[in-house]
Amino acid sequence: MKENRRLPESELDIMLVVWGSEGGITAPAILERLDRSLTASALHSYLKRLEEKGFLACVKEGKTNRYTPLVSQEEYQRSEGRSILQKLYGGSLSRFAAALYDGAPVTREEVDALQDLLDQLKEEYR
Repeated sequence: MKENRRLPESELDIMLVVWGSEGGITAPAILERLDRSLTASALHSYLKRLEEKGFLACVKEGKTNRYTPLVSQEEYQRSEGRSILQKLYGGSLSRFAAALYDGAPVTREEVDALQDLLDQLKEEYR
């Protein structure tokens, strides 16, 4: 995925629905699953933009279109995470983690998962 292909919130909402579907999804099904109301016309504009940006593929099935992701959710998360880390925290993972904590309660499972990640990163540098 090319860097700096950040999606506006409205398009990201649609991609989250598409990513959550198996084998593609139709526009009416997207409208049903969106957490906010949207006209069919507005949805089609967003879908067209997502196609033009290279996020979606559209296949005609009879009278309906089926949309499938060309960029995985994981790929987008990695790119967006790197961008936020660089822009807001100067690339410092420790400053980013400290900002996320901010005194809020953290579960033991979250601490264990973070420790596992740190242990894995340490192994890569040995």
